[in-house]
Amino acid sequence: MITIKEIARLSGVSTTTVSNVLNGKSGAAGKDKAREIIELAHNLQYMPNTLARNLQQKKTNTIGIITEDLTVFNTPEIVNGIDACCEENGYEIILANMRLFKRYNNDFTDTPKHHELLDSMMRNMTAKQVEGIVYVGYHCREIAYLPSRVQVPLVYAYCYLKEDHYPSVLFDDEKAAMDVTRLLIEKGHRRIGVICGPMSSFHARARLRGYFKALAEHQIKAKEDLIVYGDWERPSGYRLAASLLDKKVSAIFSFNDLMASGVYEQAAERGLQIGKDISLFGFDNRDISQGYSPQLSTVQPPLNEIGRLSAEIIISRMKHRKINKNKTALPCTILERQSVGICRRRL
Repeated sequence: MITIKEIARLSGVSTTTVSNVLNGKSGAAGKDKAREIIELAHNLQYMPNTLARNLQQKKTNTIGIITEDLTVFNTPEIVNGIDACCEENGYEIILANMRLFKRYNNDFTDTPKHHELLDSMMRNMTAKQVEGIVYVGYHCREIAYLPSRVQVPLVYAYCYLKEDHYPSVLFDDEKAAMDVTRLLIEKGHRRIGVICGPMSSFHARARLRGYFKALAEHQIKAKEDLIVYGDWERPSGYRLAASLLDKKVSAIFSFNDLMASGVYEQAAERGLQIGKDISLFGFDNRDISQGYSPQLSTVQPPLNEIGRLSAEIIISRMKHRKINKNKTALPCTILERQSVGICRRRL
């Protein structure tokens, strides 16, 4: 690789002169000599060592991203949002993947082995001299463990700390569930069944609160027997849909698209048509939601926006601007498709 020293030797000037010319410093050399230096650098395909230069300036223009698991559906879009914002603002990213889903068999409890892994990744990021770190959660939850010796600004995306030591960016599950339930009520549905996730889940609890609030808002009494609890997977949606359909619900709100896919199967076996005989709403806007006939109405979480805002907060903190350390919950988008229809039953 060609260096400044070689350009200086070929042009007969000092390395300082070459550096000043290539960095656009006025008066560094005469017009002819400056043109000669620039042409030499171009012809020899000189590439500046920006890392060395940044280290000299004690600035790397690099932001670290630590993901709990890069293979989970929500994570790539969040990372893409971080990367896009960094690129627009002249920052590079360094990505580290904890692989918690594969490494610990879907166990995301705070244990010493998790803490040790996180501390190790934090040390590696510090060694690479990143100026800020975004920690991206596998699923939204409270994280009790505070990483030790964090020396740069830190933001949590899609998860949050027990104590508000650092900012976090989430989406508003509760408001999204309220909006979905309101939409179903406006279409005449009163017996709205819910396929909830496990109550240990932050998402499930928040979405259930939104469902209850929308019912109360319309003076509809909540019925516990219309709420069933799944595990986020398709088979539980299939099994639990049977219970709700036996109870003559006119609509089902599944708290994720995978469980909603089980409802399609259960309805087909009973000769029921989604969107006419039974309305169905999902959550997550997974690719499968548009693969069904009729297409599944669902909720689109603002994953890219979570990434972008997390990066914006990091960049602002790196510039020593004051940042609120509380949680920020971004709004979701409600996508009404053909799986929802007007209730024609006499209730």
